[in-house]
Amino acid sequence: MSLAEQLGQATSGHHNKNFVLPLTEPAARLAGRDAGTTVTVRIRREEALPVVIRTWADEAEILDAIQGVLPHVPQCLYKGDSFAIHSYVEGVPLSKVCSNGKPVDTMIIRALAGLLAQMTQVRSGVLPDLPSDWPGNHTDSQAFLRALALMADRQIRQPNWAAFGGLFAALGIPEDAMLRFAERVPVLSRRPFSLLHADLHRDNLIMSYAGDPPLICVDWELATYGDPLHDLATHLVRMQYPSYQWDEVIDAWAAAMRRVRPAAVKGLTRDLQYYLDFERAQSVYPDVMRAAQSLQNSPDQKTLDEAKVKVAWALTAAAGPLRLGSVPDAREIERILFRWLAARNDGRGPIAEIGKWSWDPRFPKHPDFPHTAVDEALRAEGAAPASRVLKGTGHLNTIVHVPGIHFPVVVRRKVPNVDRRERGFLSEHAVLRTIEESKAMVAAPRFLALGTSYQGEPFAIHTYEGSPTRINRPATPFRACCRTKPTRSSINCAHLLR
Repeated sequence: MSLAEQLGQATSGHHNKNFVLPLTEPAARLAGRDAGTTVTVRIRREEALPVVIRTWADEAEILDAIQGVLPHVPQCLYKGDSFAIHSYVEGVPLSKVCSNGKPVDTMIIRALAGLLAQMTQVRSGVLPDLPSDWPGNHTDSQAFLRALALMADRQIRQPNWAAFGGLFAALGIPEDAMLRFAERVPVLSRRPFSLLHADLHRDNLIMSYAGDPPLICVDWELATYGDPLHDLATHLVRMQYPSYQWDEVIDAWAAAMRRVRPAAVKGLTRDLQYYLDFERAQSVYPDVMRAAQSLQNSPDQKTLDEAKVKVAWALTAAAGPLRLGSVPDAREIERILFRWLAARNDGRGPIAEIGKWSWDPRFPKHPDFPHTAVDEALRAEGAAPASRVLKGTGHLNTIVHVPGIHFPVVVRRKVPNVDRRERGFLSEHAVLRTIEESKAMVAAPRFLALGTSYQGEPFAIHTYEGSPTRINRPATPFRACCRTKPTRSSINCAHLLR
């Protein structure tokens, strides 16, 4: 591996580091090829986030199974513990000739459609064993799409929730978003299952120098077995065709499929949208996490601007399929990313620090919550787990613990661009401070601090009024008052704060 990294030509992807180089004598004996033969050494990225659905763990088994039908795909010549040696495919990636967003030549589109149709000829019996929870009926498209959604939750969301759940919650993506998507999958037309590449984009398509065949698929590690419409949907989204080419691609796919597997086209017009919805829904997880990780690796303003755009695009695409309701605007996304980064970067963001906030002069400092406690609360906000980040229609509430403070507090921020259904007559902060100073027997949070943080965003800090062992939702004064026996004070308080 070290020799490949030193001497090979690097062509790295998200999941593997790939190095192209000639075989040395010792490596040639392992691979069963002549010394000097050009090969590709694939080294799994151990640091890569688990952001993809995997049906099979061993790419070598997939490549062995498809050689009879797709003889030009790479062969696995040797498999080690953390690397593999593949035969080298002569050619140039389509992405080098025709980059994302540019129209693809009609002849290439037809060749692509032919490849997707050819995959249906791989017999299921030669493929690796499917997982035990795979749909037993290999024409049940509804069960297959549900299985995909459940695998996305199990293989992508769950392993990353501890690290990124708070970020997703702040962005408005609930923990059960994919499970609810699975529940909503409607009855689909039945189509015969087949081998699917499931990651067919411009980097994974090699234009051969010889031109026969014109295109060769590489990177089969995400291959699966199921409804062919899933492959078409992932291809349409990940190839980033201009929108006006979509109909051409769909028509070419349908024509190619009718020649070899006519039943695969059944229900195409109606059902394709459900697979497109799934692709956009599950993509929000890798897109957001990769954007956040890039910011952590390179915490500068340029990277923050790029991450903000990527997150906004992913949220907009997933909003309909996941029924997110409202999507935060670019300014709110930047603030959320800033807090997430600063919590992991010693309180520092690209051009500002968590500690650079301003106290609202209208309210004196609370004796139980000094300036340093506010610093710690704001720093803890971006690191809070999803269970303590509660986003409502009007406020984002984050429950945190501050060192030296014996009670939990809530960092409370208004969600921007929200039209209030009811008019507020009094400042919530003034009412809470008045209740505390009056010493009235009202169970309401204590108002601790009010100020502005990054980009002048207002924030407030209240005590958390709820179960000390089970944190669900922070109690607003209205909810808190309702937990006590109604009194004239509590009724008036609830009325004022509605």
